[in-house]
Amino acid sequence: MEEPSEGQGGMVSTVMRIWLRHDCLRPASWVSLCLAVCAALAPVSESGVPLFGWGILTAAVAIGMGEVPASIPLWTFQVYARRWVFGGFTWSALAVTHGVYWHIVRLLWPTAGLALGVAFMAIFQPSYSVEQLPWLIGGGWGVIVLTAGTLITFLVSGFLIADAYSGTLVTGWTAITIVGWSFAFLPPWLVWTIPAVLFVGWICVGSVLLLLATGVFSGDYTESFGSILLRNDSVAGVPKEDVFSSIGFLGTLPVRSQWRRSVRMIVIAILLVAMVGWLLLTTSAIPRYEFLASIVFGATAIPAASLLDGYKVVSDWEYLMPCRRRSRWLETLTTPNRISQAGIVLVSYGAIILWPPLVVSLAAVGSSGAGSGLQAASFLAVIAVTTLMACLILQRARARTETVFAVTLTVWVIGVWSMVLVCQSLS
Repeated sequence: MEEPSEGQGGMVSTVMRIWLRHDCLRPASWVSLCLAVCAALAPVSESGVPLFGWGILTAAVAIGMGEVPASIPLWTFQVYARRWVFGGFTWSALAVTHGVYWHIVRLLWPTAGLALGVAFMAIFQPSYSVEQLPWLIGGGWGVIVLTAGTLITFLVSGFLIADAYSGTLVTGWTAITIVGWSFAFLPPWLVWTIPAVLFVGWICVGSVLLLLATGVFSGDYTESFGSILLRNDSVAGVPKEDVFSSIGFLGTLPVRSQWRRSVRMIVIAILLVAMVGWLLLTTSAIPRYEFLASIVFGATAIPAASLLDGYKVVSDWEYLMPCRRRSRWLETLTTPNRISQAGIVLVSYGAIILWPPLVVSLAAVGSSGAGSGLQAASFLAVIAVTTLMACLILQRARARTETVFAVTLTVWVIGVWSMVLVCQSLS
């Protein structure tokens, strides 16, 4: 009998080849690579740190990892057998599941994209790259590791697929924003503490989001309703009283988790404070409210509208509820489907981020706040409508949910990038 290590090594190499062959055919892999290249080429902030590039890289890592068709629980038991002269024995050991390994392997795509972007910067802008290469390389790799670790943590904690990606994007973009905000208080000789600030802020925000879910993913839960309403192999179950509570006129996709409701209420409160402080009382050439609204919409709305409850749930539901040609539009309005659900999510969150600047533009007519509110509403409306159309077209084409997520999030990121360039030219 062969040694377990030798057999295991051959199996690992075979599995790796299968994973890479599969991932080469994923549109999300190439979108992640291209977006990571753009992260290295993104404009830097006034402090000289590529904060916007780090935000783009966070999105690239989330897109590259996608949704793997494997189990997510962190640990599993592997049993080994060894033959001796007078018999044999078995022993077991803890091992990381294939789902976690596969997520880690997919980091190859954003890492390769970042390396290509850094190479382009070093070749075509050598004077610029001398100052930015340390931040791009060191900070970029740190962002990749933190984003991957955060996503895996949310997944193994039992979050639904859309909630896991929302939590990851909220954590990463908020931590990067905290780094940018800290420059207003840090003296120049403390710039070297930026990695520590990023790490501490990332861990703190992620911990708050995990603690926010403690009341949801613990307690009296029963088994989920097969693989129809929820993803397979989810750590969290579904409350017995909530199994069929979402089935109504508009369907069951996506599942309205209590965690997402809590995040939405917090987001609304933060937007109200930002409306008063940044649009009504003070104005600035820096699109502060636009950045905050971009984080809210991109991190909370896009994962929920594109990923829904995972590809398995969506495909099973479409198999159970196929649309017929003669009653296509009626069934679109009255049965659970990805188009109506994605539209509902994006329109509702679009209203959440748009109504504060619209209120300011109407309430502060004749003042500078009215112009700032109207400008913010115009920029956000154009980007949101473009993102909505891209998402609905892909959902109509029945693309994989991770492909919808990749393209939709990329469209939103490019739109925000364009908004930054326009604001810089106007100022």
